[in-house]
Amino acid sequence: MIEKKLIDVVKNKNINITEIDVLERILDRRRWPKNYLCGQPSIEAILEDGLTTSQDFFDEDGYINSTKCIKVYEEGYTLILSNIGGFVRDTWIIQEYLKNTFNKKCNCNFYFGTGEKTVSYIKHSHKYPVIVKNIYGEAVWVIDGKEKILANQDCTWFDKDVEHQ
Repeated sequence: MIEKKLIDVVKNKNINITEIDVLERILDRRRWPKNYLCGQPSIEAILEDGLTTSQDFFDEDGYINSTKCIKVYEEGYTLILSNIGGFVRDTWIIQEYLKNTFNKKCNCNFYFGTGEKTVSYIKHSHKYPVIVKNIYGEAVWVIDGKEKILANQDCTWFDKDVEHQ
């Protein structure tokens, strides 16, 4: 079964990155345009209502204002860092594995937060399957109405159209 193999490969590939590492990458402001060429925002924050925003993160030149972005993180909001397959070598290896497995580019995103304020979108689903890898700390996911706790380097998979948050 492809799901089991995927989870095993992704789970067994440790992503060695810390909070400080991620914050330092956010300082690389040219890495974070307001939107990628495909139209996807590079960084957003999840608000209290479960919606996202990035409106105050970007300077007039279209690149991230790292100070404002990090301040929102420090206030306890979860950031979504999109298209992070090349973020570090470990995420690149996983993205390449997914690309070779499915014969197309698969997007990888970080949900990066302290857990103090909003940590998730409202309940939703996608038209594609999702694999989740919890890099460090602990996260509670609600998948198809059931809670699942993921800790350091744990993984889970759910199919398209499955509600989650």
